[in-house]
Amino acid sequence: EFTFAVVLPGGAWCIVPDLDQGTIDDAPKLEHGAALSTLAASDFDVCVPHMFCWPGYTQYRSIFDLIGVPLVGNTAECMALITDKQQTKAVAAAAGVPVPPGELLHSPDQTPTVGYPFVLKPCCEDNSMGISKVEEAGELRASLVEAFKFDSKVVCEKFIPLGREIRVAVVEDEAGEPSILLPATEYLLTPEHPMRTSTDKISVTEEGLPDADKFFATNREEAPDFRRSVCPAPLDDALTAKLGEAARRAHKALRCRDFSIFDFRVDPEGEVYMLECQPVCSFARESAMIGMASKTDRPELQHPQLFHTMLRRAAARKPKPFDASQKLG
Repeated sequence: EFTFAVVLPGGAWCIVPDLDQGTIDDAPKLEHGAALSTLAASDFDVCVPHMFCWPGYTQYRSIFDLIGVPLVGNTAECMALITDKQQTKAVAAAAGVPVPPGELLHSPDQTPTVGYPFVLKPCCEDNSMGISKVEEAGELRASLVEAFKFDSKVVCEKFIPLGREIRVAVVEDEAGEPSILLPATEYLLTPEHPMRTSTDKISVTEEGLPDADKFFATNREEAPDFRRSVCPAPLDDALTAKLGEAARRAHKALRCRDFSIFDFRVDPEGEVYMLECQPVCSFARESAMIGMASKTDRPELQHPQLFHTMLRRAAARKPKPFDASQKLG
């Protein structure tokens, strides 16, 4: 049995049995206090987060921790860390994960010390918003201004020449170890289009707004070759081992839980570099991780079995009732 806690624009909640728009429109609208009281009194077994934004990654996940409803997937603390690309790189690199060399910029007037060509990306933005490749000094000012539209901090990192771009997903086993490497996805970039931009991920209208009728841009029938992907990616044993080792190290270093998803750049010499971690999943049949899992021949990784496993593991984390006789210390 599923119940949906919907947070509306403006912050009001409604708690509904389905996501039909009429049901949402007719439901009582609750302020935070009333919503939390209702959720806490209902004593739900588990929560599956579906708010893929900064408040949803952090504040709302923490709310469910506070009221004792365990979350499927990653904690608010993990999500706060991975949203900051520079901190993510620093933590992963300290654990031995290869990352592109770079620096953090704090002003559009700051001159990077990284040699050309390099990539500028807003530090805490998703979906490649504000990202650009800078080939020479004449392109720098406009690229900095664009990146700083989205954040007060901008990551400047060395451009890794295109060999391949690979997405890797790791799933924990029953012991909580990130031992299961799912079949990888490769983005089929080209020398003329060597890195993914926001419009390669999200379709937009002529006005530049997300197109609700055809939201995801990758692999659409009309998509050009550089906007396509393939899963499973054809990987040899050496590259699979490199990607798996880096992903497992990053999973542990970033304190991911249940699963994690990473994007890697592979240079022409076959060396791998972690670009970012994005450990979120809607668990829809069409979602990235579920699609990768479906390419295995393992029944326990097929949909919906994998989702049910995640629900079971999360429910097992539910705090036990308070025991006044428990000795502390």
